[in-house]
Amino acid sequence: MKILLLNYEFPPMGGGAGNATYNIARELAKLGHHVDVLTSKIKPQREQETIAGFNVYRVPSWRKGIHDCGMRGAYSFLFFAGFKLQQLIRSNQYDILHYFFSLPTGLLSLLPGPHRRLPYIVSLRGSDVPHYDIYNKKLKVFHWLLKPITKHIWQKALKVVALSEGLKLTALETYPTQKIVIIPNGIEADLFKPAEKPLPITGQFKLILVSRLIERKGIQHVLQALSELNDKSIKLLIVGTGSYETHLKELGKTLGLDDTVTFHGFCLRTELPKLYNRHDCFILPSMAESFGIVFAEAMACGLPIIGGRTGGVPDLIKSDNGILVEPGNIEEIKNAILNMQASPAKRKKLGHNNRTKVVNYYNWKSIAEKYMLNYRPKRSA
Repeated sequence: MKILLLNYEFPPMGGGAGNATYNIARELAKLGHHVDVLTSKIKPQREQETIAGFNVYRVPSWRKGIHDCGMRGAYSFLFFAGFKLQQLIRSNQYDILHYFFSLPTGLLSLLPGPHRRLPYIVSLRGSDVPHYDIYNKKLKVFHWLLKPITKHIWQKALKVVALSEGLKLTALETYPTQKIVIIPNGIEADLFKPAEKPLPITGQFKLILVSRLIERKGIQHVLQALSELNDKSIKLLIVGTGSYETHLKELGKTLGLDDTVTFHGFCLRTELPKLYNRHDCFILPSMAESFGIVFAEAMACGLPIIGGRTGGVPDLIKSDNGILVEPGNIEEIKNAILNMQASPAKRKKLGHNNRTKVVNYYNWKSIAEKYMLNYRPKRSA
């Protein structure tokens, strides 16, 4: 098949959706398909190149930053991508178009042009789904205004794909009769894997949190919990950047956590396994989470998980591989930390279960094969 993947984010820009686009494109190319990707460009990236067996076409996008698109970045991507899409359609006979995010990327499906004759699927990622992030007032208004357009994009799609059962249920609040397929994210289990040597015993309990630093990730609640625990043997490394970073650093100082919490900043994905493997437990009690690729990364490295009971996280975290807490509930977060701290044997067992689960169910090859099944229209008997 000839497949065009479209996403306004692509590594190193954005988060899990960009990484998913790369890995799905790579695995589809390995399966022998012709794969192109249309995405955004930041300096000094090339406008066109071949990566891992597939072609990447980039158009200008006036983003706020590498991890912050903003409205200006979204609109500029749509403008330039609209022209590039027509050019690619004229020079390639694509069998299927695959839009990552119904908004903004899916809006390209509404533009006039020959691409409207082609079947397409839409991957729902979280922020593009109404009611997903109830804490973001601007996003709520945005979705309220564009709700009819979102429904139209979904209705016209060959398939609509959600990352998790939680995200599917959220999407059905907008359009209860919409048929939605669940295909989770995958993980590079050969990159994210446990260290060969176990951690040395130091007397410290080391937590790691990897995330885009925004309010809905619930990082502020972890800081509050650590402040109330007031245990100097507990350490937390926060990896990532984002619009909430300054506030979190100020909160940490106010709570007296200078010796407990370290802000690492941005980290290349290829370096993340080293950081995961230096820690005892992963924590991220998000208030909204469609899937959470960082959970899968930590699981693949053999870490036990403390996660928020929301969105797609319960699909990943069960009693045999981690602890779920109610988002924003400081007491539950404190108890989960103490529970993990108290039993190294339990952490080891949960971590082993996590590694097994990721290798068996969340490898990118099987994820790409599931997408292939949904790229082909069902033939009538």
